[in-house]
Amino acid sequence: MKLAIDTAIAGSDLERLNTLVIFYVLTHLLNWFTSFGQQYLMAVVGHNAIYSLRKQLFNHLQRMPFGFFDKQPTGKIMSRVTNDTEALTELISGGVSHVVGDSILLLGIVVVMLRENWRLALLTFLTLPLLFFVATYFRNRVLYAYREVRDSIANVNTNLQESISGVRVTQAFTREEANASQFDGINLKNYQANMRAISLFSIFLPFIEVIGALGTAIVLWYGGGQVIQGLVEVGTLYLFLDYTARFYAPIRDLSQVYNSLQSALAAAEKIFGILDTPAEQNHAAAAVLPAVQGNLEFKDVRFAYEKGQDVLNGVSFALHAGETLAVVGPTGAGKTTLVNLLCRFYNATAGHIFLDGHDITTVSLASLRQQMGLVLQDTFLFNGTIAENILHGNPHASEEQVIAAAKTVHAHPFIVALPEGYDTVVHERGSVLSSGQRQLVAFARALLRDPAILILDEATASVDTRTEVQIQAALEALLTGRTSIIIAHRLSTIEFADKIIVLEDGHLTQEGKHSDLAAVPGLYQELLKLTH
Repeated sequence: MKLAIDTAIAGSDLERLNTLVIFYVLTHLLNWFTSFGQQYLMAVVGHNAIYSLRKQLFNHLQRMPFGFFDKQPTGKIMSRVTNDTEALTELISGGVSHVVGDSILLLGIVVVMLRENWRLALLTFLTLPLLFFVATYFRNRVLYAYREVRDSIANVNTNLQESISGVRVTQAFTREEANASQFDGINLKNYQANMRAISLFSIFLPFIEVIGALGTAIVLWYGGGQVIQGLVEVGTLYLFLDYTARFYAPIRDLSQVYNSLQSALAAAEKIFGILDTPAEQNHAAAAVLPAVQGNLEFKDVRFAYEKGQDVLNGVSFALHAGETLAVVGPTGAGKTTLVNLLCRFYNATAGHIFLDGHDITTVSLASLRQQMGLVLQDTFLFNGTIAENILHGNPHASEEQVIAAAKTVHAHPFIVALPEGYDTVVHERGSVLSSGQRQLVAFARALLRDPAILILDEATASVDTRTEVQIQAALEALLTGRTSIIIAHRLSTIEFADKIIVLEDGHLTQEGKHSDLAAVPGLYQELLKLTH
């Protein structure tokens, strides 16, 4: 444009003007093509990066100890994997290209301006110290505001997840309005946090505009005077006015990137807070636990949850391979904690647990847990078919083995009665099945694993009396020759156990067979009377 004004137009050179116009159009066409390529490639890079980050986050979460999930609401964890990684996507997809492209553009503009007229160029750069001061002033305030945004959206997700999971309780206790009011308050805090961040940036961006206008005004005032005096050509003044505007355009773009950067930094703090939390670790010299027979020994085992009193206090007992141990006691006695320690969901505070003579803290977690079969009272089924849920016990099992496991626990009749049989989709937590049916599917899943040690934690609590009678014979057949631990409130379901231990306030107070414990005064006898 400068050349067109100062040479072609001023010199009435139509041919030169035509040539410059053609180059001008071709330049913009090239800019369109390269911009398209840049946007596409940066989107690919950004989404690949977020794909890898989400994968890393998920894999890390799968290995986190139970203590982490005890302290972290599910909704907040979900927010880290979804919303916070999305904030990083925006920065990588758009921000990086702007930083590189605009930085090169700024450098080129500075070089051209200094080459054409260094005095006008230096006048243009007078506003840079002011620009730096404004950016520094807003930086920490914007970062703090976006930290609040990340926290508040995590709270929204947490409340939403809890409300959806507990919708039956909400409706049963007519808490709809109260829950709606609570969610509205949390949602309002998220709105206010976003507005504070937006308000800060809305003030920051106009400052950049004003500083840019000030720079243009200085060039127009000084350069216009130079043109009037005949010291500078009109095309040169046009170049400086245009380049001054272009000089502040990438700065405005970088300001937008700065906004995304602050949001991404706040999100990255949350993400790396998870990634920096140590996952479950094997002992430095952890060995692979060979196939075990099932000899089990607890030796003076103690355990306390973080900053709490002991849940287990000096528990000791031994179980021979193939025997069945029943654990009874009142709520809070430490029954489930005992199982959690055996599976190393938590590590004992003191004492030792031996499996076939191996201290379980010295073997790898995978080799230990692969030999455990676990059925809980609160049965969890994954979104998928019944067959897929049973196959969680052994992904390599055949269809015949799946059906055989289901038949053993008397789950086969109700499964084949469903419209799609074993291909019936059970959805989240198995909502299409009754609690007893879900429990039977969990039994089949544990059976298919064929574990050396079978753990049933209140596993028949959700099964009705008729179904319990049906599976009792199957359970006895299953437990034969396999080391088993049964936690139960129904004492009638454990009378056949080889050994029964009674836990009370974390202490092992009684040990023996059903017939022996029933004949002596104590907690077991009291519980037995209450169940009859």
